[in-house]
Amino acid sequence: MKATGIVRRIDELGRIVIPKEIRRVLRIREGDPIEIFTDTDAIVLKKYARIRELGDYAETYCQALTGALGYSAAVTDTETVMFASGALKKALLRSALPEAYVERMRQKQTVLAPEGYALIADLCAVRIAAVPIVSAGDVLGSILIATDDARLKPGETELAILKTAALYLGKQLE
Repeated sequence: MKATGIVRRIDELGRIVIPKEIRRVLRIREGDPIEIFTDTDAIVLKKYARIRELGDYAETYCQALTGALGYSAAVTDTETVMFASGALKKALLRSALPEAYVERMRQKQTVLAPEGYALIADLCAVRIAAVPIVSAGDVLGSILIATDDARLKPGETELAILKTAALYLGKQLE
């Protein structure tokens, strides 16, 4: 764990305030759910992501998409790549998503960028198709395919497959 040097007191109702600087860095907003863990002599707070509940199932789904379509595939929460497979797995996994992408997903818009998209800072010329995963009206994340292979360009067919996958994964979380 990384020490911040910040000390807070617990109030009479058992509450503590997470400093604004930490909330900004970790992209924690008012109303975001926080998961609480304990570890021997520590309390760990972690931003809750329902997508994590899919676990191995999401990873297997990514592998199936990679095998069927030839693209790298990933499932994200609302800010980070949670599961990935394919040639770009290492670059994608645990990467923070750009704000423009996050905003499009929040607005329930699809992304089809066959000419390239800056999905990750190191991957500027990645061609992607992405669809938000919606459950009970809330955007919980997204499913995407990506490639840096100039011979592959995702199109409407791949987008239709991702829409089906997003609907299915959304139903799994209801």
